[in-house]
Amino acid sequence: SSGSTALRAARERPEAPIVVLTPNLQTARRMAIVWGLYCIHTEDAHDLDDVVDRASEFAAREGFAAPGERVVITAGIPLGTPGATNMLRVAFVK
Repeated sequence: SSGSTALRAARERPEAPIVVLTPNLQTARRMAIVWGLYCIHTEDAHDLDDVVDRASEFAAREGFAAPGERVVITAGIPLGTPGATNMLRVAFVK
């Protein structure tokens, strides 16, 4: 929820877009002005599957990924712990 992982990834200027989902409005505003980050302010996720579903849905809806393509998702477990990214998951867009 702090956005620190997204900021670190954006520093590398990857070709792929970086989609940021955060329940924290202040973080969303800060991420909105960073190169390569596409931020959405959303309610807090219930669990990891909810995070994956939301990220995949947003990526497909905004044209960042097509159904069947892979997306990489990072999060801190337990969810909502600032600065605690400890999970990386590859998921397929539905």
